[in-house]
Parts: sequence; C-alpha cells; structure tokens
Amino acid sequence: MAELLVTRRDRIAVLTLNRPEHGNRLTASLANAVAAALESARGDPQIGACVLTGAGKVFCLGGDYRGAGPTAEGRERYADALIAMDRAMARLGKPLVAAVNGDAHAGGFATVVACDLAVAADDATFGLPEAAHGLFPFLALAIVKDALPKKLLFDLAYSARLMSAGEARSARIVNECVEPSVVLERGAALAAQAAAHRGEIVTLGRDLYYRMSGLPPPEALEEARRALLAALDVADGTDRR
Repeated sequence: MAELLVTRRDRIAVLTLNRPEHGNRLTASLANAVAAALESARGDPQIGACVLTGAGKVFCLGGDYRGAGPTAEGRERYADALIAMDRAMARLGKPLVAAVNGDAHAGGFATVVACDLAVAADDATFGLPEAAHGLFPFLALAIVKDALPKKLLFDLAYSARLMSAGEARSARIVNECVEPSVVLERGAALAAQAAAHRGEIVTLGRDLYYRMSGLPPPEALEEARRALLAALDVADGTDRR
C-alpha cells in the first residue's frame, strides 16, 4: 500500500498521508514521497495549489522515529527526510492548505503550522506532546517558533497538553473548524480560491515570504523590492499581450 496518495481535483493536487493504522506518522520514505510530490507540483503549470490531509480519522501523530532503527545512519536519513519535506513545503511556490481531518500532534502539528492555510475537524486536537514520551519537539521548533507566542509554545512543550480545535483557531493555528465530513471539501475550496489568482505573482510573493524570514528590515526590503520589480515585469508582459 502506498504511503502517500496523490489525486487531483481540477487544478488542486491532494496529498493524503496514507498510514492510518500507524496514525499517519511520517517515516523517512513517506516524508521523501511528500517532498517529491511537492517538488513535482511546483514545476507543473496545471497545478494551482496543493492540499495536504490524512487518511482515516487522524491527520498525523508525528514522526515514526522508531522506524528509523538504532543506527546513526538510519536516524540521519530519517531526520534528513523530515527536513527535506519541510523545505519542499517552503519551496512549493503555490498555496498549500492543510485539511486537518483529525489529531495533529508533534511533527503533524508542525506540518499544519507550515501550511499557508488550515481547515480542521472540530474534534481534532493539536499539540507538542513529545516530552511525555521522553523526547522534545526538536525539529518542530524550527517550524513553530515563529508562529506561536513563546508562552504558548512552551506551555504545549512542557505540559504535553493538547489543544482543542477551537483553541487552535483562537491561536490562529487554523483558519476554520468544520465538521469532519467536510474538512477535505472545505480545504479544497480554500485552495481553489487561492489558486484563482495569477500563479506567477503568487509564486513571487510566497517565495518572498520565505526569503525574508529572519532577515533584518533593510535586507527584507531589498528582497521585497526585487520581487516587486519581477512582478511588475510579469504584469507588463500580460498587458503587452
């Protein structure tokens, strides 16, 4: 059985994590498959946006670190695959929507945060419970540290508690909470709405967001200047045609 299912809804690519019997936890092979699918979507002009969801009643309960095995090489491959997936999400250049069909914990929570928009089932829970299992959200911190207030982040990490979908919405982690049966439909609708805009312009803007991350204001403004000029060139080309 394929760990990742990729389907199409018009111009929307739907990526489904397909390990429901294992909480859709991310193995190295699954993370690499997601990264490859996103890289393919970036280069496909027929795809305007992507939706990421999970099979069954869970979105993703994190990484399958036990499957990495006991060797340093296996663990490095596992960590590298998760990082490759995160980088591919950032590099997509197109709208990326999480259709959170169920619980999103640990790396699954970070994956939701990494998406541009998120629609969640109203019975889903969210959190960083790694400490309760003798670990810490090491890789997840790189994704969530700029998206969550410090006090909330460490509350989740230290207490290992889980947030309700309503609290996640109040914290702006998800945009909408809906009944589980319509999560994917609503996620696809948001993706289609975002994909209705000029693709080249959206790519320039989304890529700019990631290039500006962590830059001081003068450098961020210079990156914004270059993106603006590139966008105006695109617009001029449209006008001439």
